[in-house]
Amino acid sequence: MNYIIVDDEPIAHTIIEDYAVSLSDLTLIGNCYNAIDAITFLQKKQVDLIFLDIEMPKLKGLDFLRTLTSPPLIIITSAYSEFAVESYELEVCDYLLKPFSFERFLKAYTKVIKEKEHSSKKNKIVKEATNTSIFLKGDKETYHIQLDDIKYLESYGSYVKLYLQNEMLLIHQSISYFETILPTEQFIRVHRSFMVSVFSIKSIVGNQIKLEGAVIPIGQSYKAILKNRLF
Repeated sequence: MNYIIVDDEPIAHTIIEDYAVSLSDLTLIGNCYNAIDAITFLQKKQVDLIFLDIEMPKLKGLDFLRTLTSPPLIIITSAYSEFAVESYELEVCDYLLKPFSFERFLKAYTKVIKEKEHSSKKNKIVKEATNTSIFLKGDKETYHIQLDDIKYLESYGSYVKLYLQNEMLLIHQSISYFETILPTEQFIRVHRSFMVSVFSIKSIVGNQIKLEGAVIPIGQSYKAILKNRLF
């Protein structure tokens, strides 16, 4: 598993590297000392896991994470506990509070392995059927969904509410995963909890998107993405 460290403190890199060398399937491929360098690195290399600090110059770790449309697995490494809730809302694997022991590092690594295995199973659950439809597995049945029927998606804990023209389905997936399987020319993420079909948008007023029967908030960090796509 290829990993990089994104942290402005050199000692943090040393500690993580010393711990990781004991785990045979972790391979360090990059050291980034700010989030801007990490963005450039990710454009060139395939990364499976990021050890990510939060308080960094230029761009904070969580703001950097929000810029990634399909982020790799993330372990937060921070000296500040107050960002933990916000981090988990961004679906990180674990939150290591500095200074952390090898035992705590190993626990985080175990969570990463489980998440990687879970993601592999997801790939079998959600399959692309044609250019216009997908198969989605619910709790008791598998649905064949026409993409044009999807109005918007809402994150709901470890599930996603899939709003169709005439019904709502509860799918055991993350909204980030749907970003990887839905066509980008038709669907866009506009908030950490919402994706919308561009064909369902009636109007955009301020920080809200109006659909038929629904009003969707636009997240601050998603405004530029929405503007570039639609205007």
